[in-house]
Amino acid sequence: MKFLECAPLDRLNDFLDNLNLGERTIKGCLEAYSCKHSGADKKLSVSLSNEILDYLGKSSDNDSPSPVESLSARTSRKTLVYLVLALYHMYPDYDFRYLSIL
Repeated sequence: MKFLECAPLDRLNDFLDNLNLGERTIKGCLEAYSCKHSGADKKLSVSLSNEILDYLGKSSDNDSPSPVESLSARTSRKTLVYLVLALYHMYPDYDFRYLSIL
């Protein structure tokens, strides 16, 4: 993943920076990242996908229903990996690799 400079998002970020709605204030930020994996991202993506598949293989039918069951679909696993990679890039001081199947 790579951070992408995007001028329209900069204008939205200026708007969201301290949006005052009377009693409420919204502080927000939008960032764009490419979804093409490169280098360490590719390795981490494969590792996370394998970890999810291993977990799904170890879970039994007697386990209580959980949101993890929806990860049997490839698109769901891919979305989760993208989200973890985005967190990893936004907060490089934290290690999110082990959050994938909590």
